[in-house]
Amino acid sequence: MLRCDFCGRQCEMVIRVALDKDYDRLTVRHHKMYACPECSKKKEEERRKKRGAAGGTKTS
Repeated sequence: MLRCDFCGRQCEMVIRVALDKDYDRLTVRHHKMYACPECSKKKEEERRKKRGAAGGTKTS
């Protein structure tokens, strides 16, 4: 079993988004974190809202 770094739940699968528009975790030093599908969805929604608030393009 794997563990979500955000909520701590054990799960079968974890997700790590490392590259997205205006989001680059491939070249920046940072602590790698992995999310369960539910936390990943929540983090993606937060990124989209932040991108929209910063004048970026919203995608659906």
